[in-house]
Amino acid sequence: MKIQKTFNTTKEEIESKKFNIFIGISLGNKWFTKENLREYLNWALEHTKDKVLFWIGDKIQAINYNVRNKNHSKYNNNRALKNGLKIREMLKDLISELPREKQNKIKILRWGEYEEYDEFCKKYTSIIYNEFKKNPKFQKEILQLIKKLITDRKFSDEEYLELSKYLLEEFVGSYSGINYELNYYGMYLYPQESLLHHFIEKLQQGKIFPELNKKLPKEKVALAIVD
Repeated sequence: MKIQKTFNTTKEEIESKKFNIFIGISLGNKWFTKENLREYLNWALEHTKDKVLFWIGDKIQAINYNVRNKNHSKYNNNRALKNGLKIREMLKDLISELPREKQNKIKILRWGEYEEYDEFCKKYTSIIYNEFKKNPKFQKEILQLIKKLITDRKFSDEEYLELSKYLLEEFVGSYSGINYELNYYGMYLYPQESLLHHFIEKLQQGKIFPELNKKLPKEKVALAIVD
């Protein structure tokens, strides 16, 4: 596996093990198979500062289920959590293959736990939602991103607004990293480069929406596209 592209960091910083690394898992991304995650985990263990975290986007996947199934129901919420549980069990199996020393370096964080324990999550997610509501330019940019990222079918304007919640929910972790159990995870791995990564990097650097940049945490996550 090789680093294909970096955002808000350099290959030299990564190779010097500057960051604790997290791996964000989207339930809708078919790339996240057991085999691929095994490779990612091994790579992360070789390059991390101290710890590796798996960040499972299970609870927020219900947003996508609601829109695509054209209903809001407990079934969609339960389906998202059930699929997240399957991912967690698969990750536990992967971790169990490793020596105890390496196992102790790995954590698994589901979305409900992230909301509860991460010091950035609730406060700054509220700020992002408020910006989306009150800043038409920011809302337009987010909706354009959603339309470019989701290409398998078309949705109504109302549905795109609903789908944008997924991006708003994950925004703070993708912008600032994750704090969990006294460890800060300042870099994440992802298999494909997307327009969202470019958008967040520009926001981190204050090139776009500088007033919003001032409201967000000083901590700014790094990203490595690795495959």
